[in-house]
Amino acid sequence: MQEFLRKDFAKILKHNALEARRAMRASDSTVARIYDRSLEGLDVTVDLYGAYARILDYGNPPLEEAEKEEVIDIVHRHVYIENDKIIYKERKKREGREQHEREEESLVVEVKENGHIFKTELLKYIDTGLFLDQAETRKVVEESSFGLRVLNLFSYTGSFSVYAAAGGAESVTSVDLSNVYSQWAEENMDNNGFLDRSKYPIIASDAYKFLIEAIEKNEKWDLIIFDPPSFSNSHKAEDFDLKKDYLFYLYSFTKILKDNGVVIFSENLASFGPEKAKLKPYYKVSEMTDELRAFGFTKKKSTLRIFRLEKVKEFKGEVMRRIQDDESLEHLSLGVEKKERKQRKNDDFKRKERRDGYSSSRERGYSIEKGSFKDRRENRERRNFDDRDRSYQRRGEGFRTRDGKYDESWFDRQSRRFDDRDNYSERRRDDRKFDGRDERRSRFNEDRPRRSYDDRRDYDDRPRRYEDRSDRPRRFQDGEDRPKRRFDSDERPREKRVRKAPVPYGYDEFRETRTRDDKKNNY
Repeated sequence: MQEFLRKDFAKILKHNALEARRAMRASDSTVARIYDRSLEGLDVTVDLYGAYARILDYGNPPLEEAEKEEVIDIVHRHVYIENDKIIYKERKKREGREQHEREEESLVVEVKENGHIFKTELLKYIDTGLFLDQAETRKVVEESSFGLRVLNLFSYTGSFSVYAAAGGAESVTSVDLSNVYSQWAEENMDNNGFLDRSKYPIIASDAYKFLIEAIEKNEKWDLIIFDPPSFSNSHKAEDFDLKKDYLFYLYSFTKILKDNGVVIFSENLASFGPEKAKLKPYYKVSEMTDELRAFGFTKKKSTLRIFRLEKVKEFKGEVMRRIQDDESLEHLSLGVEKKERKQRKNDDFKRKERRDGYSSSRERGYSIEKGSFKDRRENRERRNFDDRDRSYQRRGEGFRTRDGKYDESWFDRQSRRFDDRDNYSERRRDDRKFDGRDERRSRFNEDRPRRSYDDRRDYDDRPRRYEDRSDRPRRFQDGEDRPKRRFDSDERPREKRVRKAPVPYGYDEFRETRTRDDKKNNY
């Protein structure tokens, strides 16, 4: 590792660790991020989990063995963590349906966040079970859950459910496909004192099937927490792809939300962003990403986006029929009604016409119905390109003029060489030809006398403005009558410049040095 990179990393780490410990003490927490890939060339994160520090390497390729040892040593010396409590893991980029590998060794650590207790796993999985970048979002859920029915879909380890229950929610329902994570969520709820499963049910089920049953039962919630993974594949249920499926879920939520109900939607996919235009008829959408950025997370590297969706009206369209017919999600066409898609297609076509400068298709008598332009192309007379004139084949016949004929005299012209041209320096201006303007030029210049350059006035005879005007009164002649000025004499006295002694640093004034010859000295 380069020297400047090592020094900068240590400086940032020490400063952030000090600030994080102050914040953790104030909020009754033992978890925080103290380094978030801030330096180019050091693509790692460093998180504190109680007495442990966890380093996650995002590099592609990851750091070499010697560089890993340097990073661990800097964390040890500047964050004051023992070497045996520093955990280093590599987060390899997944390809396709590939999943992160699990390790056999396990290390369970209980931590606190804002006074709530959570179980974390630092070795077995890449993710620890508690996403630190959602800390501020969880606080918002806690502050706004009092007396509400809350649904936590894709609940993972139930951290949002703990906060909602702590905020005084009437009921909190947690749904996740994994049995392991559902058991993990139960432990987190129990550790925080929420033991009543009739009030805080935890359901191990596919979110899609749970949503269908909830719509059929006409169940209603006031707040829905929608924090899904970017992609999930399991043998228990159909694959989930955030880009393809998010609109179906958000449209379906309008069926199970009460009036003015709210959805907290968060996603962590860099190449994705919800289409607000498609959600606008049904939700009032506002983004809260910058407001809810957690401590220690930089805006430069973070991909987390958080949205608040307040229900405006219920979605009524073909999505309900397709859910009941149990068709695949790929045929939902993103949940947009057929009439709306047709209207949008018409609007896009009109906008393109206006941009290209064409008149409206309706004014030209055309229809934008499907197939009309295709029929028009098929019925159009096809041009035979083999019959057109080729310039290289008809080179000997001359060139084509505007009336479509060929000028045969073109090919007989001789090439003009630069050596045969007249010398432009010997040509006179009046000898040049002006196409179509000879008669007009002669009419205007016939009576005009020709001007010779030899008859020009001698400019030396013109009166001078200043130098040759002898009648101009002058105040002084050759400086004789002019009084002496202070700087005209070379014998002017010069002031003697006296240098002052430099004043010592730290003194405003000092005494003169006394000598033995000074009569004023009295010893």
